[in-house]
Amino acid sequence: MKTGHLLIALAALNAILYSMLLPLWEGFDEPFHFGYVQGLANQQGFPDARSARLSREVRDSILLAPASQSVKNNLPQVTTYSQFFSWSPERRAAARRALYNIPRDYRWQSSDFLNYEAQHAPLEYALLAIPERILAGLPLPSRVLLLRILTALSCSFLLYAGASALCIEVGVRENHRNIALFSVFSSQMTWATLAHITNDSLAVPLTVWLLVFLIRCTSRMDARNVAITAVVLSAALLTKAYFVALAPLLFGICLIRRDWRRFMMAALIVAVCAGPWYARNYRLYGVVMGTQDARGGIGPRAVLTRAPQMNWPKVAVDSVREALWTGNNSFRTFSLGTINTAIALCVVAFLLWLFTRHARPEWLVAAYCAVFGAALAYNGVAAEIMTRGASSTPAPWYSQVMVTPLLVLAALGTGRWRIGPLVAAAQALVFGYVLGATYVVKLIPLYAGYGGRGTARDIAVLYRNFSALSERLGSVALGQAPLIFGLTAAVLLLIVAVEILLLHGLFGGRRDVPAVAINA
Repeated sequence: MKTGHLLIALAALNAILYSMLLPLWEGFDEPFHFGYVQGLANQQGFPDARSARLSREVRDSILLAPASQSVKNNLPQVTTYSQFFSWSPERRAAARRALYNIPRDYRWQSSDFLNYEAQHAPLEYALLAIPERILAGLPLPSRVLLLRILTALSCSFLLYAGASALCIEVGVRENHRNIALFSVFSSQMTWATLAHITNDSLAVPLTVWLLVFLIRCTSRMDARNVAITAVVLSAALLTKAYFVALAPLLFGICLIRRDWRRFMMAALIVAVCAGPWYARNYRLYGVVMGTQDARGGIGPRAVLTRAPQMNWPKVAVDSVREALWTGNNSFRTFSLGTINTAIALCVVAFLLWLFTRHARPEWLVAAYCAVFGAALAYNGVAAEIMTRGASSTPAPWYSQVMVTPLLVLAALGTGRWRIGPLVAAAQALVFGYVLGATYVVKLIPLYAGYGGRGTARDIAVLYRNFSALSERLGSVALGQAPLIFGLTAAVLLLIVAVEILLLHGLFGGRRDVPAVAINA
């Protein structure tokens, strides 16, 4: 079987497993993103961020489902996981039944909970509103699970196809392309972003496809390529407002080529497709972006004033770590040594790329990373201002739109030097280990009520009492515990199988000849 087939299988299993393992509303801001979907499904129209409210169904589910301490800090009414697991099994079972028995007609009733995610662009929510309306007769947790799986599967397949196409466009060799794809789908934050109800899940693959079509525009700026790129950019702008930062790339390519007709065509498509939404933002809120910070009066001047006061080395390091591993709404951490090793290997691979000559498509990917890196820095400063210093890093789910492009550049680097296969192999082994440990050592114990450090001895004791582990996990996870354990075992086997094929491709088969001639 080809490595690509196993990578697709690995992506599909992770999409289903992560969706099932994640407790209700444990995804980042998930009940509020779902509230947006449900409002559209109820034919209530696009929400006004100043007054939109969650339904009574969602409000009651938030109060019934256990949540992390970080959620309780914002919503004191919720029950924390530690409190929930201090209850008897009978009381936990009763709480779970109550969650599944929330009256269906509550979806039509408004609550007193404001929806602070109602400012987002509507595309992903409108797409999910269709199955949400079709599935309206099912209990809320079942609907959420099915929407998660649908989102995670579709977006992971889009991401796989887009990342493969991007690798081909920039000339990544097959063995190193597979390493890059494996690293993307072994990152915990990939699944924390894709496998819950949110608009970020669609933004990640749209970013990659936008880069693919931008590259095609640079090689052949005909009407077809420009039109497709403008449509993809419009879809991105209708998914996340931060894609405004990438709009200059398309128009800049047209201006550099002095192709005014293509420039006007692209501008017209974007204006017609995405313009009405941003005009609506300005009409309602007085700002084009419509984001919380913009509506709160935090503009470029405030950000530029605060930026020099930031501890940028710390912000950069923390941001990279969080972009690889952030434990969902519980915000747990992974082994710092392991994450630092993964980062170091990626940095070495990126430096291998940096010290080579670069073709035009590579410069475009690098320009994208620079532009979006600046946008993330802006977001970090805005967060510092909004939270009064409590947070100074961009949200890790925002950073996911940079992970694939950077790993593709890293794969170019490992494919151009003789030392590259060793770096790529170490990268694959570390990323594979992190993915396996994410399930076995971190998330399954966490959602079974274990709050310790996760030493090997403690984890062994936890799994030794397998029946208690299964009961506790089954009381919070959206999927059945036996199915979660079965999928986990399948993912572990796939990790091993893929890594064997990756190492064989690098060292055992016909190896790609390093492109030493292009090294600087």
